[in-house]
Amino acid sequence: MRSYIFHRAGVLAVCVLGISFALNSAIIASPATSQDQKKEQDKDNLPNVSPEEQKSLSNINSATGAEAKIKAAGEYLKRYSKSPMRERVARYVADEIVGVKDNEQKITLSRSFLSTFNQPNEADLIKPILVEAYLNAGKVDDALNESTKHLERNPDDVVVLTQLAWAGAMQAQKGGAAPKLLQTASDAGTKAIQMMEADQKPVKMTAENWASFRNSWLPRLYQGQGVIKFYSNNKPGAKENLEKAVGLDPYDPPTLLMLMTISNEEYNDLAKKYQVEKKPDQLKQALAVMDEAIDYMARAIAATEGQATYQTINEQLKENLKQYYSFRHDGKTDGMNELIQKYKKPK
Repeated sequence: MRSYIFHRAGVLAVCVLGISFALNSAIIASPATSQDQKKEQDKDNLPNVSPEEQKSLSNINSATGAEAKIKAAGEYLKRYSKSPMRERVARYVADEIVGVKDNEQKITLSRSFLSTFNQPNEADLIKPILVEAYLNAGKVDDALNESTKHLERNPDDVVVLTQLAWAGAMQAQKGGAAPKLLQTASDAGTKAIQMMEADQKPVKMTAENWASFRNSWLPRLYQGQGVIKFYSNNKPGAKENLEKAVGLDPYDPPTLLMLMTISNEEYNDLAKKYQVEKKPDQLKQALAVMDEAIDYMARAIAATEGQATYQTINEQLKENLKQYYSFRHDGKTDGMNELIQKYKKPK
């Protein structure tokens, strides 16, 4: 094997690790925003309430901002705590908190909601929102504490499980993630994936919202599990999860780049071992893994083509692919562009 291949492979791996391992950002919808069906039923089944209660409900509706609505709701509950409208008021106020952008403000509002609406089923409306706000604010311990309590009551809350799994993946790639978070994220991701693979729809989600959530998040959860294992130095486990992710979303650049890097590192290890031991089976295995790296490299080039975020890495990948491809085709690059084109996303 040519020695320059080892050098080029090493440069490639460093660049991919340094530039292209950012996960796609995402916002996880909370159950408070996924009950459209229930709301439609509510419109058709409004209970009879007194004019006085109607006025109190109107005060909540006309209040400006989530904080004012919580305060108005608190006044309403002082007189009508046993009203059949209570659940609908709680869901309405929770939805208002979902729309708040500032995480610290969202945490404060969620805490105020819990003080105002103190029934267990009402807490279930806001806990996913609170957990997500804590995670986004970097308050991991608070998020783990709240999620643990919530999951004790709602062990199959796929939204909170997904939040935890994704937060663990994000922290893993940043480095220095707490072992407790990584373990919690890994367990949560495993359970969320099992629910999605089994099409186990949560009761609180409509079929339409569940299908959208499942289709969007299943490949990301596999990707997230792969990231956690990659940075925990479990490369075989990472590869297995990432291959499942790319099977569901074949054009995702971060997943393809990670798979390429894993294959590239595996090739390097096998090639170096062959240089020492000179066993024919080692050479055959190394070249097979190199071909796998070439394939993922071509797929990554196709997926990042024309994207400003990946312009630099795309250009570098093309140079590295030329080196790899020509090494495996007697110094020629005939067919290389066709290989890339093969993996372009259909328009």
